Amino acid sequence: MKQTHAHKLLKINDPIHGFIKFPDFIRRIVDSKEIQRLMRIRQLSGTNHVFPGANHTRFEHSLGVAALAQRLMHNLVDYHGVDLSSDDINDCIVASLCHDVGHGPFSHNFESILLKYTNKDHEDYTGWIITDSELGDILTDLGFNKQYIADVATGRILGQNNAKGALISQLLTSAVNVDSMDYLLRDNYHCGTEGRPVDINRLLLSIDQLEENMLGVDINALISLEGFLLSRISSFRTIYFHKTCRAVQLMLADGIERLVQENDMLNYRHPDDYTAWDDYVLWTEMIHNPSSQPIIQKIQRRELLKCSYESRITISDSFLDPQQLQTELANASGISRENIYIDIPSSPNVPYNHISQTRPNEIFTFRRTDEGKKIPVKLEDYSLFFNHFRGYLKLIRVYTWQKDRSKLSEACEKILGKSRN
Repeated sequence: MKQTHAHKLLKINDPIHGFIKFPDFIRRIVDSKEIQRLMRIRQLSGTNHVFPGANHTRFEHSLGVAALAQRLMHNLVDYHGVDLSSDDINDCIVASLCHDVGHGPFSHNFESILLKYTNKDHEDYTGWIITDSELGDILTDLGFNKQYIADVATGRILGQNNAKGALISQLLTSAVNVDSMDYLLRDNYHCGTEGRPVDINRLLLSIDQLEENMLGVDINALISLEGFLLSRISSFRTIYFHKTCRAVQLMLADGIERLVQENDMLNYRHPDDYTAWDDYVLWTEMIHNPSSQPIIQKIQRRELLKCSYESRITISDSFLDPQQLQTELANASGISRENIYIDIPSSPNVPYNHISQTRPNEIFTFRRTDEGKKIPVKLEDYSLFFNHFRGYLKLIRVYTWQKDRSKLSEACEKILGKSRN
């Protein structure tokens, strides 16, 4: 029996969603050291060097995602009659709250290092932390199946024969998910880049169960859905792909890699070995390490990498080998490879749906008949622009230090064509 104490509430004042009200048992999970660690990991590493307000953390984002997941679950039950129990709702809230516990310091900067040296991503570590740390013990004590929570949080339950778990997991992992909804609202709020707001209320109400383990969006909410997709594209161009933000992130990644090459900090025998690292700890280690110190000091003095070349933004599924390009540019310019930084930021414009049998970038939509029957429809048959934004939003940037900027720009234009700059 899950110790949920439904009559009590945990109330949290959030700048995005207002007062969030959770069942009181959530307090023990929020207070766990694994969740509290997220207070010391910024949501957008390096971005505060361009947008000074971007100091929000994975902690507040996780609370926001859990709040939206709770709202969506109640909508599914109360307005659409989906067969979900109070235990299902609580499972979803907990999985949503825990979905980012596997992020390393400096978030996605550390992720690239993990993938390179351990062949694992933050979702691998999320599952490990949920099942094998004190957080897992708390979940078990509260009556939750910690392995189930880990699988829902990471989307890995979709490959298992569990329709209810697959449906719940889609709130976090489908193309239109509460994770993206929260970070779009939160990141734009803290960066001061709020344009046309995303109509989250309409979008949450439009999501319904389309098949046993599949969620879809009512095509009557097309304007809200298009607004969500356009906001995502705009945010990537304005915030996530900002050339100076990316310069800081490239430098952080370089500093982390220099540190990693000199010690065994990636040798984690227990989740506690991993969660000991946060932004503060890693920054301190890098600033005191002779190898990584010079580049971290450059960040402190704002002596940042300069963009020597920028391509046009394209929608493409093709990929370029950055190491090969780095070698070609070094040979053409006479600049050492270690002083040439290739940045190919890319992200699916329309997020990939995690259900294996679906087409890439598919968003499930339906229309409702007068009798209430849900008929699947193709979004591209209704949307004015959806077909034009399939694939990946991609660009190529090349960075170096100020003294070599002009020389590298010339080499880039010979090899890559005219720069957008």
